[in-house]
Amino acid sequence: MLNSYNSKLQILRELDSIIDFSKGGLQLRIMLLLGAKGYMSTRDISKALGERHKSIIDSIRKMVLKGLVEKIEDKGLYKLSETGLEFYNRLLSILYHDNRQRISREERREMSLDLAYEISRHIHLADALIALASSKRGELSINDIADAMRLSVDRAKTYLDTYSGESRLRLFKRIERRSRLLEIISKILKVFGIYIKTTLTVYRITDEGLTVFYKLPFYARYKRSIIAKILSKIFGTAHPRIVLKKTSLILLFSSLFTGFTTLLTPSGSLIALLGSLTLATTISFVIYRTI
Repeated sequence: MLNSYNSKLQILRELDSIIDFSKGGLQLRIMLLLGAKGYMSTRDISKALGERHKSIIDSIRKMVLKGLVEKIEDKGLYKLSETGLEFYNRLLSILYHDNRQRISREERREMSLDLAYEISRHIHLADALIALASSKRGELSINDIADAMRLSVDRAKTYLDTYSGESRLRLFKRIERRSRLLEIISKILKVFGIYIKTTLTVYRITDEGLTVFYKLPFYARYKRSIIAKILSKIFGTAHPRIVLKKTSLILLFSSLFTGFTTLLTPSGSLIALLGSLTLATTISFVIYRTI
């Protein structure tokens, strides 16, 4: 029994070296979908997984570079390469082991797609836990959390609400908080017959959520990192994606201010500063869109 587990862990380590499970959740889901369906277009993959078409194209491009996927040129379709098929079959061997002969091929396909969904869901939840646990008060707006999870606000709420309220495992607490700024804007817009929501949806991590967070690999690095704690105080959380997004915004506004100042009082040093800020903004935004 122990040898069997060690063998499975070794296979998972090898597979993780090709697709980082913590960051490549979408790539893993695409691989399992293509393994089950054979070949598909990027738009069909987008519809099947409920992801943005651009995200699918980006992931497919990375998978092609890794040699996991290849394009059927004449038809504009994608399929798993020989390496991708080997990856797919080895993952299935972990799932079904000696019981593979007793499970039909169609059942294995459906189960592999369920696995892709479960892995993806837990990766998104890990991002939410990291963002909240490393925040100043253990709470963030739904917009920030959705950004950390790389999901739309509505879909992020679906994930979070599954573990809020009366859930057996209550990782988060949902709070509707009044916003004075939104109330002022609402009064102005009301004159024109426009009505907006005047509360902000925020989520707070619970004690159970912290317990789960303490078991994540990120926590071991976070608790020893002074820089992570400084970033948390500056940006409100230490989640890399949120930090990069806010850094990009700060650099963008700095670039705009410097550009405006350069127009008023042109000088070589201001032009050089504008160029540096623009380059830094571009680099940080590209990294933000990549991770």
